[in-house]
Amino acid sequence: MDFWVEGYAGPLKPFVDIFLSYLFTTGPYILVSLAIGSLLSKLVQKQWVFWIAEHFGQFRVVRYMLLPFLSLFALTNPACYEIGSALKERHKPAFYDAAVSFCHPVTGLFPFSNSGEIFFLIGALYPVIKLGIPVWQFAIAYFVIGLVVIMIKALMTEYLTQRFLNQLNQAKRGE
Repeated sequence: MDFWVEGYAGPLKPFVDIFLSYLFTTGPYILVSLAIGSLLSKLVQKQWVFWIAEHFGQFRVVRYMLLPFLSLFALTNPACYEIGSALKERHKPAFYDAAVSFCHPVTGLFPFSNSGEIFFLIGALYPVIKLGIPVWQFAIAYFVIGLVVIMIKALMTEYLTQRFLNQLNQAKRGE
């Protein structure tokens, strides 16, 4: 009988070791971050984010970098997409693309903003911890790179949306 137990449990031991290392190395970080971040997000009012979207949404940097961050920080996922309703119709697809793409990078610094994706954060942190890189450096670098990537993606989505709308308008006029 011991043979069967060893045969079954033996291959699972590395996975158990990895899980326990997640639990004891990143677990406390995530719990403290969730508590502090949740408190901070309660201080940022939803109306403030809508006001910024309505008054400064015409600027691309605000629309595709600041608003996705603020909406994920203040409203968390999935309520963050609601902020897009304050933007012009032609800007909504690019804002949505930016907000969706920013869900993972924001989790590194503010895990509460996308708590359903904490498994991703833990999975990304394991090799970082094994390499001896400080977690905070990884989180900040991931956040900044995420901002750059969402800006590039949003600009491309905005360009493609405008192009498709122009083609649609030309097709309607041609009928």
